[in-house]
Amino acid sequence: MDQVVVKPKVGAVLFDCDGVLVDTENLGNVVLVKLLNEYGCPVTEDMTHQLFMGGTLSMIGPKMHEMYGVTLPDNWTDECYARTFESLRNDMEPFERVDDILDMLDTANVPFAIGSNGPHDKMDVSLGKVGLLRRFTGRICSARDVPNAKPAPDVYHLAASRVGVDIHDCVVIDDSISGVRAGVASGAITIGLIGETPGNLLLENGAHYIANDHHDLYDLLQSWL
Repeated sequence: MDQVVVKPKVGAVLFDCDGVLVDTENLGNVVLVKLLNEYGCPVTEDMTHQLFMGGTLSMIGPKMHEMYGVTLPDNWTDECYARTFESLRNDMEPFERVDDILDMLDTANVPFAIGSNGPHDKMDVSLGKVGLLRRFTGRICSARDVPNAKPAPDVYHLAASRVGVDIHDCVVIDDSISGVRAGVASGAITIGLIGETPGNLLLENGAHYIANDHHDLYDLLQSWL
């Protein structure tokens, strides 16, 4: 007798922002590395990806002091965000198929929201640049809105509440280890989207499914709807 394959229920889709909806990871990392180098921290792009991808800027100051004995100035995050916003406005390109994915969800009457560790002002810039901001009005959740950032599940719980869907009926899509951990801890079915983080690491940290790119993600979600 053939095995019956049960498709996950897709009551809502909760997206990470950076690296999932908008291609900000590499641009932001270039800015971060250059700034930290200026402050005397000899980090490389590979190092910062490994250390901080999916995290928050608040993690970086203590780590730089631990690694290099460098105390970053109190306003260094303001400078980092200012430079990052300029880069996003000038250089960011949209991911292929994101609009197609959102159109498909709209057609199926599946609500969607954002749960990100990034601040609202950064998302306003990046989502606005690629024309996605209006599609998430009232459904953009930041780690600054909740007690704990990813890998805690708080921001995904908030995103689920914004669309009025039980978290256990939601699908989370994230591209970082901390984000995948947050999605799994929230109780949602979690898709790891391969980008800067290899698929094997996303699986090792609990991802239930893997999408190789946005084309693969589209096909996976379509097969569940």
